[in-house]
Amino acid sequence: TLAQHVYNDPKIDDAKFDIKAWVCVSDQFHVLTVTKTILEAITGIKDDSGNLEMVHKKLKEKLSGRKFLLVLDDVWNERPIEWEAVRTPLSYGASESRILVTTRGEKVASSMRSEVHLLKLLGEDECWNIFKNNALKDDDLKLNDELKNIGRRIVEK
Repeated sequence: TLAQHVYNDPKIDDAKFDIKAWVCVSDQFHVLTVTKTILEAITGIKDDSGNLEMVHKKLKEKLSGRKFLLVLDDVWNERPIEWEAVRTPLSYGASESRILVTTRGEKVASSMRSEVHLLKLLGEDECWNIFKNNALKDDDLKLNDELKNIGRRIVEK
């Protein structure tokens, strides 16, 4: 959610990125697949190539000297060698380019040699307020004790 706010923030538009792309990586990580997905997110064109060198070349051409913002969302891969392979064509972008990675694992961030920002957990009262405000849109429902107890148990989890 925080990454989405950053990605969609008007200040990002002010930063004048030539390219903005969002790629959901997830746990099924394969260098060719991730690289092709990045290329497709940037160009809007599906690439059916099965050759990593060709995909790297195309991605390098699209990014060379251009300032980009790339969000790699929900990354699970902890293998630095594979990340280096994905990262190679990204290094041809302008020096002001940024790659924002979301992950649940601190080891993922360190394997990518990136700066780590740990988000603190919300307190139970903060979680309850978010839950209550979303569960009771426009005050349509009133919480009786039974519903309140159910909601509190959900928030605890």
